[in-house]
Amino acid sequence: MLVLFQRETCPDCKPVRELLTKLQVSYININVPKPREERHELIRTTGSKFIPALVDGATVIPGKLRENADIIAYLKERFGDPDAVAPPAGAAPAAPEAEAAVTTRPESVG
Repeated sequence: MLVLFQRETCPDCKPVRELLTKLQVSYININVPKPREERHELIRTTGSKFIPALVDGATVIPGKLRENADIIAYLKERFGDPDAVAPPAGAAPAAPEAEAAVTTRPESVG
């Protein structure tokens, strides 16, 4: 399952959350502390103290200061671009997908 390290108030995190919702992808949402030096789990997992950061199995996309383009591009490549051109008129509609599940938890201390 995908793991997103983020903060609710982070302006670069919001577009990532919105894309995951639009794609109906389930993920674990880990809210990190505001002080960067206290983001121990994030640093241990990604090697970076910046958010947003995404982990998808063995694929780790560390956060960059004021940047989310790598994560957005990865999600669109992996799951498809939800804003891509719709199928031609008369094409069979896609089967409805189940709603994505999001599990939110604070970053572990330690």
